[in-house]
Amino acid sequence: MTKNIIHTTIILVIFIYIANSLFNRKDITKETLHGKIEENNKSDGSHVAERSAKLLDHLSKICSAFNISKQITGYNLQHIHFDHQHKLLYCYVPKVIVRNTKESFHMWMKLCPRVKKDSYERLDVHTRLPKLNHYTAHLNDILKSYKKFMFVRNPFNRVLSAYKDKLLKDDKKSLYNFHKEIGAKIQKKYRGYSSGGHDVTFPEFISFISEDSEVQTREQKNEHWISVHDICNPCGIQYDFIGKYEHLDEDAQYALNWMGVADIIPKFPESDQPMHTKHYDPIYFNQLNRKIKKYFFGQIP
Repeated sequence: MTKNIIHTTIILVIFIYIANSLFNRKDITKETLHGKIEENNKSDGSHVAERSAKLLDHLSKICSAFNISKQITGYNLQHIHFDHQHKLLYCYVPKVIVRNTKESFHMWMKLCPRVKKDSYERLDVHTRLPKLNHYTAHLNDILKSYKKFMFVRNPFNRVLSAYKDKLLKDDKKSLYNFHKEIGAKIQKKYRGYSSGGHDVTFPEFISFISEDSEVQTREQKNEHWISVHDICNPCGIQYDFIGKYEHLDEDAQYALNWMGVADIIPKFPESDQPMHTKHYDPIYFNQLNRKIKKYFFGQIP
């Protein structure tokens, strides 16, 4: 078994477990359904804390079982914003309510006024927050003592969102031309020619980002679809809270209270994108043949 397959298997175990066991489960018995109803009736947010604690516990067991003790890299720190005043660390995962969370940071850190979403400049939202890779003083102490959190999402829905946003849309506001820099290369790889990168199919995209290669290209490892495991390193960094996109309303609201900023931001900013929490979108999922699905989900036999 190659090193790449071992790494892929580790990612598979962690994130397929999270996706299937902690996201939108279909095997809900009467007992678990009753439990869900009881959870929803709790108003103190304790069920959110319990859900996060269970996820963290399972994650810890998987990291231990596979003896994963991953070194914290500059790439990880590049994705972690910090707030010294409230002693918070937030690892952002692209396509998982990043803009909303960053806007919240801007508000409680008073980096910008409380104004309507449309008046926020995209560049400001994504570039003005301090990142941990630019602040290495007392790094170990900060990682141990600050509250650390992130939000996760069903892996398939996350990459589908990235595909729609970066390769189906023509985003003229983006500083990076995804069609030219990535779409055209995908077409050249699977068709032998490029038509400008504007009509990449979903199977082509999934094949590209899931390619079984020891050394993937920079385009294949783009932050919008590389795994949460690679971005936030949950086996190397002990997070205190993990919220889920599928439970955004209650998880985000709980997080504001947990972080101690609810007095500044009473309500989490609403998303300007529709929320899709369906387990798998059949329109796109059914476009993938068995071979492509096996590659994407870590070469399941």
